[in-house]
Amino acid sequence: MYAIRRHRAAIKAWCWRVRFSRCGKLYSKAFYDLACGGARAAKAQAIAWRDEQLAAIKALTLLEFHQQKRSNNISGVPGVHFHKTSAQSLGFWQAKIKCNDGKRLAKSFSVRKFGEREAFHLAVAARSELLAKVEDRPYLYHAVAKRLSR
Repeated sequence: MYAIRRHRAAIKAWCWRVRFSRCGKLYSKAFYDLACGGARAAKAQAIAWRDEQLAAIKALTLLEFHQQKRSNNISGVPGVHFHKTSAQSLGFWQAKIKCNDGKRLAKSFSVRKFGEREAFHLAVAARSELLAKVEDRPYLYHAVAKRLSR
């Protein structure tokens, strides 16, 4: 069941725990059998709370996901990376994106051909062009999450 799990809180205390995240923030709540009047009632309350929260909280869009700067990014621009290979001793700047159909698109710009600064600027411009191909829809995969985000 999406975002709901059965949890043993203590030796004789069970609960249904709801946990999901939206835009980097974790939402969590436990529904104890004893407090709710049994396992079925606790589960029903957990489902109701989850559905209410998912309907109220805005989900991250695919476009916003692609624009997030990751912790390992050193270029300062999401989706733009510097690579050095044996074939390209000076290296190249590359703009990448994963499309809606699962395909990955990339455009590379050689430092030897364009120079360090110009290759970087071309990769940033290419990344902007690639972002234009991304749908602006919620970044969700589970059917329940998709249904409740509308």
